[in-house]
Amino acid sequence: MILKRASILLAVLALAPNLRAAAAPFEEGERLYRYGKAAEAAPLLERAILDPGADQNAWLYLAGCYVKLGRLDEASATLRKGLGRATTSKGLFLVFLGDVYVLQGKNSFAADSFTQALGVDASLSDAYLQRATARMALKDYKGAREDYSRYVELEPGSAKRPSIEALVAKLDAGIAETDRLAAEAEAKKQAEEAARKELIDKMAASLKASADETQSLSAGAGDVQGYGDELKIDE
Repeated sequence: MILKRASILLAVLALAPNLRAAAAPFEEGERLYRYGKAAEAAPLLERAILDPGADQNAWLYLAGCYVKLGRLDEASATLRKGLGRATTSKGLFLVFLGDVYVLQGKNSFAADSFTQALGVDASLSDAYLQRATARMALKDYKGAREDYSRYVELEPGSAKRPSIEALVAKLDAGIAETDRLAAEAEAKKQAEEAARKELIDKMAASLKASADETQSLSAGAGDVQGYGDELKIDE
């Protein structure tokens, strides 16, 4: 009898994961995700988000599964859909969406997403750090420098601080050089424009002077001819 009950108990325990999945796909999907089983967690979380009352984190975990599985388009689509269902974590959704865009190489979209996240919550330090990464890729070095500096202000104890400050120093030198080159280029452009205008004015003045001289000569020739017509020589 005891052996029979033990066998029944073992059978129930063996079925427990399936029973948990059937009863609460989100909880089981979350558990599997945390154990690094993204491929197994994804189908459960896909079921979980179909529930009108689904936990908003189901969308985040599902997107995380897709990222781990290399399904980046599905990850970004899931986050965009989940954003409309988010109640208290809109900033987090936008940061994760920006992260996925960075992985896809869509740095302009990523920067916009991080900016929106900071509009929701300006204390999201990761949004500054990740936007700096996107801006570096977009060669917006001034914007990246500002974001790195803001991140260090928010996270003064970060282990990344030394490397970030070294990068900021390089950016400062590069920005100063870029500004110098831009100023020189602008000065050269203005000088060339002034020289071109001076040349045009000089040509216009020369042409006017030449035209005036020609008109004067023509008028003088007419006067001489008229005078000759009236000149009479005594025979």
